[in-house]
Amino acid sequence: MEAGWEDVRAGELIDGRYELVDLNGKGGMAQIWRAHDRREDRQVAVKFLRLDTEDLRRLDTRDQKEELGHRRLRFIREAQLLACLRHPNIPEQYAFGTHAGVPYLVMYQVVGINLRAFLKGYTPLTPIVAVAAAAQIAAALAHAHAHERGVVHRDLKPENLMISERGVVFLIDFGIGKQLGIESTLTQPGSTLGTPGYQAPEQIQGEEATAATDVYSFCCVVYELLTGRPPFILHALHGSVERQHLRRPPLRPGDLAAGIPDALDKLVLRGLAKKPEQRPTMREIRDALGEFTPRPGDPEPRPWLAHDPTRPFREPEENRAAGRSPEQEPAPGTGEDEDGGWLDPDAIELLCSAAQQELEKGRPGDAVSELAGLVPRVREEWGRRPLVRQVWELTAGGFWLAGDFVAAARLYESIADDFVRGNNPRERADRAVFGLRAARCRLEDDGDTGAAINVVTEAGYTAAALPAPYATQVETECRDVADHISGLLGARGSGPGPGAAPRGE
Repeated sequence: MEAGWEDVRAGELIDGRYELVDLNGKGGMAQIWRAHDRREDRQVAVKFLRLDTEDLRRLDTRDQKEELGHRRLRFIREAQLLACLRHPNIPEQYAFGTHAGVPYLVMYQVVGINLRAFLKGYTPLTPIVAVAAAAQIAAALAHAHAHERGVVHRDLKPENLMISERGVVFLIDFGIGKQLGIESTLTQPGSTLGTPGYQAPEQIQGEEATAATDVYSFCCVVYELLTGRPPFILHALHGSVERQHLRRPPLRPGDLAAGIPDALDKLVLRGLAKKPEQRPTMREIRDALGEFTPRPGDPEPRPWLAHDPTRPFREPEENRAAGRSPEQEPAPGTGEDEDGGWLDPDAIELLCSAAQQELEKGRPGDAVSELAGLVPRVREEWGRRPLVRQVWELTAGGFWLAGDFVAAARLYESIADDFVRGNNPRERADRAVFGLRAARCRLEDDGDTGAAINVVTEAGYTAAALPAPYATQVETECRDVADHISGLLGARGSGPGPGAAPRGE
């Protein structure tokens, strides 16, 4: 494994303030540590990417390196998704970075149990308790789906839900979450995401996940809250669980448990529709569940629950700070900045490395998309440091490969204008190269060979005045654009297209 992992141990100080106390647990991809925030004198959770898993050890060096790259990118994406979600039922992220080469994120520590343990300890639940838990989960998902980035979780299940000692239900583990509309390159072709038993039919079939996919998984969880069992279980006559999810309608929850209102039965069954377009939105579900939740002053449920999800509804005075759980105060210094605290240079370097790998494979994906969203922000916060230029260059390359030639051309032109201002040989060569790349992109977009010829001619004059190897660099780019121009002209059987004639003719 990578050097540095052995340094993550109890007593280690992270970012000069988070002292690791003890290991809370391990998952397939991460370790969670309980830590003390010295600056704010509070307990926090520190999540580290695992670099020591058995499946990694079984890989050869090359495959291990590639798998670690994918894991790092997933971890970065999780941190970025959490950073843009601020809701009382989603653990707040306080910091993100790397320690001894290991990526980590710091978040609010939920003291409680996961929903699986809750169900094991308290099933059967009364409908009012089940709905109280479901309504909080729905509120978290509705927030994620409605956010301007449109975040989908893609792995909703009881193990990814926590209930605190005060009854607040938290949606956790966005490790395979994603933004809607962004193609993922982090999943092997033909593989499926999610957990068997909670996957929507489209997930089982390897199709793209949408907000409706989360709705289906959510209703699987609600079904289990109401009845004590998932909507489908292995059956000798009906076949595998996956087959039933694809083909069989579920029983009404009210057929398996008493006291479930008919309207709630129908709502859950709508959410379990096989076709995504037939399911309600999470906002509709959230609003509908509000009709069945406890009211302020209602008695506590019987039997008594150590982790009571009705409590936030029965005792709303505990919810302060504009709807934020009292357990989860805003991180000091974040103010109104929804993105504050997560733009970390180490994380951006990791993202750039992942984006470079995508471009080398000719398949821009998640990493390039994430960088594209950071282009204006890194420039605003970090000025003209080399890392900012790297973000812009990789993003422009991604646009080019994706066929968005106008966006790529604009970004290459901006790099030439904004980042390459000097007049030494290196900067003159860089200016010419970026100008040529922009010209190539515009040539792909509008076929204006005349304008491209002008750029090639000007770059040729620049190369002639440069020492090697800068001249060679520019000349190589010139030949690339000139060859493309020749190809277009040959296909047309004519001279230059619209635009000025090349200089010197």
